[in-house]
Amino acid sequence: MSYLARLLLGAAALLPRSVSQRLGRILGMVNFRLNTRAAQVTRTNLELCLPELQSEALVRQSLIETGMTIFETPAVWLGNLTRVDGWIAEVHNEPLLRRALADRAGLLLLLPHLGNWELFNVFFRRYGEMTALYHPPRQPYLQAVMQEIRTRHGNHMAPTDRSGLMALFRALNAGGTVVVLPDQVPAQGVFSDFFGQAALTDTLGSRLVGKTGARVLGVAVIRRLDGRFDVHVREPDKNIQNDDDETSARAINQLVESLVHLAPHQYQWEYKRFKVRPAGSRKLYRYR
Repeated sequence: MSYLARLLLGAAALLPRSVSQRLGRILGMVNFRLNTRAAQVTRTNLELCLPELQSEALVRQSLIETGMTIFETPAVWLGNLTRVDGWIAEVHNEPLLRRALADRAGLLLLLPHLGNWELFNVFFRRYGEMTALYHPPRQPYLQAVMQEIRTRHGNHMAPTDRSGLMALFRALNAGGTVVVLPDQVPAQGVFSDFFGQAALTDTLGSRLVGKTGARVLGVAVIRRLDGRFDVHVREPDKNIQNDDDETSARAINQLVESLVHLAPHQYQWEYKRFKVRPAGSRKLYRYR
């Protein structure tokens, strides 16, 4: 099964980007037409977070963009590196990134699920190596394939346990770069405002900054109209370094919001970001 998975992903990686994106558009349209669970969750999240923009056209486009990300990903994982690196068109605020990388304090990069965030692995190889948490897939036949993919660029993968967390702290203390996805629902955290909603927010980023003094930047890889990608680099509010977890978590969410506003239709709204709610709140994502 592992060999078959590798073979299928490798074959998909050979597709031209335009073909992958066309297939992704079809997948997104099918999800929209069939009103799948992904479509329903997307609609709910947009109604909650961006009521001033929410429309069926935005729901449809969001599903299309996610579909394109899905079909682009095999090439990002296993395709020719020179070809895939050529998908990057422009880097906005690159001097911010270079200055932070030159700082011996270490660098924490916050990478939300926006655009094709998997493409960041290919992009960052221009600057060096990074350390990130890695949760192996549940399917045994995918584990070897994903291990190959995650370490392909010389990056360091840390397990999602205490030893992995310690590896992140060590990397930052040594002046290295750590990448964290800040918009996942954690096992534990603090409720913080995210687009006007109480969202359970991980305090890992806050703890990493507080204990290491690392610099922090937000990064997003956003799809352009011509099918290529721009990388956007943003600085967070200074409150991200606040000792109070809730204050720091809010600064992290504000950073994610600022990136999402660059391309609201490319955020993965089908993710159940608010599945954990404050006590007494109405449960979401319950559909027939």
